[in-house]
Amino acid sequence: MHWRKFDKYKNAFNFIEENKPALIVEYGSGGSTLHLYNCLKELNYGGRLITYEDSEQYRNIMVDEFPYLADIIKIAPIEFVDRAKGKVKYVHDYEEIKDVGLVIIDGPDYRVHRTNKGYPSNLTTNLEDINNYLNKHVPYFIDGRSGCINYYNNLNYSNFIEQHWPVN
Repeated sequence: MHWRKFDKYKNAFNFIEENKPALIVEYGSGGSTLHLYNCLKELNYGGRLITYEDSEQYRNIMVDEFPYLADIIKIAPIEFVDRAKGKVKYVHDYEEIKDVGLVIIDGPDYRVHRTNKGYPSNLTTNLEDINNYLNKHVPYFIDGRSGCINYYNNLNYSNFIEQHWPVN
């Protein structure tokens, strides 16, 4: 039930409850991974979660703490699509996620992946790759990452689930 209190993902969780995506693909593991797992477990409609993480060290920390996430968090290296523009992507097989119904972008840590001029990267292009691979626009949610949001807005991607920013 704690996933319901993860307020900044409120709109994503509402989407999951209403649409029951067969597969949720998350880029970047962390607290959100745990909440997504618990959401799917509680809703119990058969939805699956795959999370791609580029840091083996961080994946190991997550799995040590939550061993039941071992099969969910997969290592996927980061590759630059365009180092000058800060475009990166997780490298993985798209065939294994062909039934994706929701993409969540919460990684990688852009500070680790630097542009030619030493600036943090600012864009994860996997959603574009997925949409091209499937020839459709998959609903998506982006945690922060204004560069990513602007990029996909400029591509006129539909099905954007806006992040809920709690008011304190």
